[in-house]
Amino acid sequence: MASFSVLKELDDLNSLEKQVNEALLKASQGNLISRPISLASLPLPQTPLAEKATAYAKSSLNLEVFQHSMRSYYFGTAIASQHFPHFDWDPHTAYLAAMLHDVGLTSEAFALTRMSFEFHGGILAREFLLKEGASPRVSDTVAEAIFRHRDQIHLDGGATCGHSPEGVLLILGTHLDVYGAFAPLIHVDTIDDVVARFPRAAFGNVFADLLEEEVKVKGFCATAKVVQSGGLDKIRNNSVFAKYDC
Repeated sequence: MASFSVLKELDDLNSLEKQVNEALLKASQGNLISRPISLASLPLPQTPLAEKATAYAKSSLNLEVFQHSMRSYYFGTAIASQHFPHFDWDPHTAYLAAMLHDVGLTSEAFALTRMSFEFHGGILAREFLLKEGASPRVSDTVAEAIFRHRDQIHLDGGATCGHSPEGVLLILGTHLDVYGAFAPLIHVDTIDDVVARFPRAAFGNVFADLLEEEVKVKGFCATAKVVQSGGLDKIRNNSVFAKYDC
């Protein structure tokens, strides 16, 4: 029988994801108003560990994907700050997850394992954080968020997938930047400000090319489903960000 603390945590996660579903449903009905958010008002962790994670991401990723990591953090944070003010989330952990979520998506990483990039990346991130002195809880939360950042959050308000708050923020931020999902949850002026600070350049094509490469190297990976479903075209032709891409 599950302990009270475990049941309480699951209840909290159910409540969190219910809030997300309710906001998305309102957005789909045109009943959700998003206002511009200043980047300066959003928390940007500046700790030695955050700086080391940023340096690790910069050294591992090409510029387009690193900039995506920064945009993902700000998009997720902006959405949470406005629509989910009662989220019990840790900006520092969310930042670490955003910085490290794609470290498995490189040609060098592809050569090391046949695991899907999000699983390998979560392991790499956890090993890095533990080595740099992060607590097991933070390291595990980051790894779990990375493992599951490609999960879908649905509108139907059905059973929760049990994501942590930091995991939800990572899904919101990355899916917005990659596919244009969740756009009604963020004001266009906020998108303008984030992209101006962290330009997309040819991100859609660069990212789609990396996913295509992963499938060629390890055909049974999770990305194969994205390719088969036409997901690469959605990434290359992200209508929300078309005006920013070159």
